[in-house]
Amino acid sequence: MIHDLFLMFFTTNGEKLANRIAEQLCEEQQLVLHCKRVKKLGEYIDSIFKKNHILVFIGAAGIAVRAVAPLLQNKMKDPAVIVIDEAGRYVIPLLSGHVGRANYFAEKIATLINAVPILTTATDVNGVFAIDTFAVEKGYDIINPKMIKEISSQILHGRNVGLTSEFKITSQPPEYVVIKNKGRVGIYIGTKSDYKPFTRTLHLVPKCFHVGIGTVRNISFQKLNEFFLKTLKEQNIFVEWIGSLSSINLKQNEKAILDLTNYYNIPFYTYSVEELRRLEKRFSCSEFVRSTTGVGNVCESSAYLASKRGKIIMGKTASTGITLAIAKENWKINFNKSQQ
Repeated sequence: MIHDLFLMFFTTNGEKLANRIAEQLCEEQQLVLHCKRVKKLGEYIDSIFKKNHILVFIGAAGIAVRAVAPLLQNKMKDPAVIVIDEAGRYVIPLLSGHVGRANYFAEKIATLINAVPILTTATDVNGVFAIDTFAVEKGYDIINPKMIKEISSQILHGRNVGLTSEFKITSQPPEYVVIKNKGRVGIYIGTKSDYKPFTRTLHLVPKCFHVGIGTVRNISFQKLNEFFLKTLKEQNIFVEWIGSLSSINLKQNEKAILDLTNYYNIPFYTYSVEELRRLEKRFSCSEFVRSTTGVGNVCESSAYLASKRGKIIMGKTASTGITLAIAKENWKINFNKSQQ
């Protein structure tokens, strides 16, 4: 996922530090950097706060607090807010340490400028497992975020919480997280919306669904979006559970698809004719599609590849000028720090 990171400064010393940070972060492929001296802070913050960007204030913490206070909603929606003193000695994640990943970026920046990261979230201070950090970093949708506090409280007090899943668990769960199918408090990882194995269940759904797309040239965003949402609703899948959109290389600049991926912040992958041709015997082919793209099947083949050769759960489904297919990844649950 690509994040926009805004470095805001107010003084000459702040500008020097902002440029120093930007120079060292410029090679980070998952970041789009913005570096700006801010005068009318209220107007500037209001325009970017709601877009869930990462805000880094170089200056006094009080300036940041007063700027964001009128805009706060809740821990699931508020973006990461970080404060750095203009001497570059301390980096403080002020807001959305886990879900917004402020803690992660604060530690990253602190390492780059040899500063001290000041983390205040209870799980980090006590060195215990944070379920919301895990969910965000590993790609899970949190269905009932109010349960995060209860899960964290149990772990902080040294009490076990249960864990059950429809997916394979490939690593040892963290301390105080115990694999079992029922109990008072626990975590369920899976796609069954009405399944509540514990009296108090935190439900996580991985972004394990991958949508393959085929379109005629210059299809409208409105038409594509309407068919996309209608299809997901019929399959009982939420947008937040989509891990990727995919198509053939010929569609890498198709405006409607690019608008769709940007609107929902979903990665978009494309595959060559040669890659898709290798799968022609697996899926039904269209001579018309072959005549225009060089391969007989786009949506199912690309969804299959994007899902890491998972299972097609919805074959080619058509609307005028559009075909969609959905594949489900053979997801694996990995609690290790490294990526899955």
